[in-house]
Amino acid sequence: MLTIQCTKKLASEILVPMAEVRENAHQSLYSWHAHLFLFKRKKYVLLMNNKTRYNFVLAGLKKEDFKKFNKIFLNNLAENLQADQIDSEAIKAYVSNGNIVSYTSTSNRSIISQMNEMIMVSKSILEEDNMQGIETDLYELNRFLNRFVMLKLPETYSGEAMRKVLSP
Repeated sequence: MLTIQCTKKLASEILVPMAEVRENAHQSLYSWHAHLFLFKRKKYVLLMNNKTRYNFVLAGLKKEDFKKFNKIFLNNLAENLQADQIDSEAIKAYVSNGNIVSYTSTSNRSIISQMNEMIMVSKSILEEDNMQGIETDLYELNRFLNRFVMLKLPETYSGEAMRKVLSP
């Protein structure tokens, strides 16, 4: 089972019942924080893993997309893990835990501050690309975000941390 811990802004878009927060240290690998942000009137969601701080951005979400958020999250998670060269069997095993997704409110201020930093970096890249008149490549943006230094991690980079915990 995966848990997505939503900010109030995202919870109001998803419109699903929120469960009570039950965070266990051994399950933090299967817990994610998620936050909705706007850029140029488009909706984006940044998701960050509680344990590894692995994160990625979903872009241009519409109202219908929030109704099937579980599926969009799992598909994009698998695509991003594959793009970061994580073993395909490890990805299948991890994503198979997503048959059931529960939603709760956020519980970790440290993760929220790191998410806000990643959102600031994302908006900066989006703005720079916009000024140059090019469409931001989400594939490259998400790779860049996981090569960003996270001082709270022993591995320093969130992409390396996720690779390490999912490696067979």
